[in-house]
Amino acid sequence: MKKRYLFLLLLAIVVLVAGLFPMHVLQIEAPRKDRVVFVRSLQPGDRFSLMYRHSVELCQVWDYFRIDGEYRIILDETVFGSSNTGLPSVLGAGERFTRGEKASRISNMQRIIPAIEIWVKRSYDNTLEFDDRKIRLPDLAGDTLLQLRIRKITLFELASTKMQSFFNRTMRR
Repeated sequence: MKKRYLFLLLLAIVVLVAGLFPMHVLQIEAPRKDRVVFVRSLQPGDRFSLMYRHSVELCQVWDYFRIDGEYRIILDETVFGSSNTGLPSVLGAGERFTRGEKASRISNMQRIIPAIEIWVKRSYDNTLEFDDRKIRLPDLAGDTLLQLRIRKITLFELASTKMQSFFNRTMRR
């Protein structure tokens, strides 16, 4: 009987300590709705891309990001189908511009991005890609402003946030 209680006590301590362990996540929040709609754990070297349709040119724009060793979002490359109104036209130090048949590319950007704020709308086809997983951003919170940023949270916060975002998506359906 004592061994069982001792085991349960040790298990509770391990779960408590593990739950307080800090980790970094990419959090997507809908500020106008005051809701976190997506959370994913991150490691240095992780990569993701963000696609949106330009509101004037109506071409797709792909931004390619990576997470550096300090858990910052780094914009590495932008690919776009047109270089007219409102699309990139000026290069920063060390950046390279390449024009292809179907798209233009700015590479070697190395821009530190503290947070990404993007208006998502179904007709813009906003998409977030991690590895082979594609997430249509309007499916997370509808047509609204979203903010993507990196946060340092505990495992307990991660579990709680994931449950909340799951229930929010379930209630929207």
